[in-house]
Amino acid sequence: MKDWFPLASYEFYAFLTTGMVALAAYDRVFMGSALAHEQHWTIVSGVFWVVVAYLVGQIIAMPSAALLEHVVARRILRPPSEIVLGIHPPRRRERWLAALSGAREYQPFPVLNQARIIGKLATGLNVASTAMDGEAAFIAAFPHARGVADTASRLDNFMNQYGMCRNVSMAAIIAAAMLAYASWQTHDRMTITLTIGAAILAVGLFLRFLKFYAAYTREVFRTYDKVVS
Repeated sequence: MKDWFPLASYEFYAFLTTGMVALAAYDRVFMGSALAHEQHWTIVSGVFWVVVAYLVGQIIAMPSAALLEHVVARRILRPPSEIVLGIHPPRRRERWLAALSGAREYQPFPVLNQARIIGKLATGLNVASTAMDGEAAFIAAFPHARGVADTASRLDNFMNQYGMCRNVSMAAIIAAAMLAYASWQTHDRMTITLTIGAAILAVGLFLRFLKFYAAYTREVFRTYDKVVS
């Protein structure tokens, strides 16, 4: 972001956008679209609702990280570090998600690259290559990657992207739940359409989250392989 902008890039992408999605659904369901139909905005009221959206986004980021990242992406699915290094092969679910998201980043490195990276990490950690753990490997490789300016810039970009996609996906899940409740109560066709749209948004951005989350991990190991002899 520009120096004059009051929010950092991650705050804008991952928090403000997230809060606006959830707030729009809340406005539709519980406020009769009062915000959407407001025609006489003032600077004070505009700033107030932007702040509310930002705070809502901050709150949604907690279940987003806990559920979508640490449960779904790291437990139900295999962590990207284990997939790209070939510690565990991708199962059918990971292969399907990679195909749906078009994410080559969510696929293993070539075998020779895997062996070379794991060999370097095993030497640095003083463990056998066969005992390598994905989380330990990432922690060991990260400082080397972060120390390269070009890589650090790319990592920041990937983090902005995966943070936004993850959090907005969570906001869309919440929005879909609110809109589904309203659809059940009112049978309003527009609300039903918005419910379907929110569900599609949730799934689509979760797939994008996986892509950028894996790209972040892949970039760390790619740079580590380049800078560590």
